Amino acid sequence: MPSPFSEKPEETIGALGEAEIIARARAAFREVSPPPPRGIGDDCAALPAVPENAAAAGTTLRRLVTTDSVVFGKHFDESVSPENAGKKLVRRNVSDVAAMGGTPSDAVLALVAGENLSAAWLEAFLRGVAEACAECGVELSGGDVSSAPAAAFFSATLALTGFAENPLPRAGARVGDFLFVTGTLGGSLLKKHFDFRPRVAEGLFLARAPAGTVRACIDVSDGLLKDHAALLPAGTHAEFDFAALPLSDDARALGGDPLRRIFCDGEDYELLFAVAGTEADAFERSWRERFPDVPLSRIARIAAGTKNARLDAALSGARAYEHFS
Repeated sequence: MPSPFSEKPEETIGALGEAEIIARARAAFREVSPPPPRGIGDDCAALPAVPENAAAAGTTLRRLVTTDSVVFGKHFDESVSPENAGKKLVRRNVSDVAAMGGTPSDAVLALVAGENLSAAWLEAFLRGVAEACAECGVELSGGDVSSAPAAAFFSATLALTGFAENPLPRAGARVGDFLFVTGTLGGSLLKKHFDFRPRVAEGLFLARAPAGTVRACIDVSDGLLKDHAALLPAGTHAEFDFAALPLSDDARALGGDPLRRIFCDGEDYELLFAVAGTEADAFERSWRERFPDVPLSRIARIAAGTKNARLDAALSGARAYEHFS
């Protein structure tokens, strides 16, 4: 893949200037940006209080808001095409909305770049953003562009809104609940960290399950080791069934310890959630009927006590991803 940056000044965004960069962004987002005041053109985007296709009167909707970034050299490198980097930005935000059992809606985009960023690379990145917005039902309502204080820098941040009838929290699991995960885990470095499908339909299914069935949910981004702990009530641990853990083909191709791949690789963007122990069997049956082609694995049971000697021994000091660590 070509570098995002160019040594030829005439090929860079520095030669374009802010107004032309915004004009090209408008052109790239033509199909996914509504007219102002909801879309690009004013100081703020005026967004609807409820979706235009809202359900029947009486349904209470909660507005969801999330934000995430992609930074060159951190979340992607020259091996990832600019289109796929743009798609990753949108999809990882949509995955957060999916984990809350919501539907994505409007977004704003902020770009910070060194003036030697290639203009052609940026346009390809914006095309990727637009394609993923169309794919996920997101409307791009504006944003901001700013110059970085140094060359060879690029960061893009998307702030995404959505709606949910019954938002799925991370807190709410109890002793005796089972942890389930969609899809497969590990090996994201090969391609899944940018080539994945946010589990929006699956998240909606979880949120609409009978009351008391699905108690908590998160998307696996930092790795199963770290993310499963976010669902555990105080004073508990997860008794994992190692044989049930769904290892991906990419993890097998990369080799190494499969448990470390599953628990520590991260950026799987699968849904991890707690189901009431008494409802687990019925839930599995209903899942298979609704999503026969989406793998679902029952991987652990929540138990009392903070000590997880079996997991500690199996991973031998391994750590999941942690910013600033």
